[in-house]
Amino acid sequence: MQTPNMRKKWFEFVAVIRKRMSRKQKKDVTHRDAMKEASGLWPKEKIKILNRIKRDQKKQEKLQNALPQSIEV
Repeated sequence: MQTPNMRKKWFEFVAVIRKRMSRKQKKDVTHRDAMKEASGLWPKEKIKILNRIKRDQKKQEKLQNALPQSIEV
């Protein structure tokens, strides 16, 4: 499994915040303003992302261990 590109995740998060701010303010919000807003919320979101990745890795390991090994006849 690949490690996440946190820079990409950051920009995806900024896009979500920008959309949310635009709805709230009923006008367009710049990317820069959205980044300022997102910077305060990012640490909590980053933890969520990392926990999701760890959870998915555990699921993958569990599935691989649950699969029967090669059966010899």
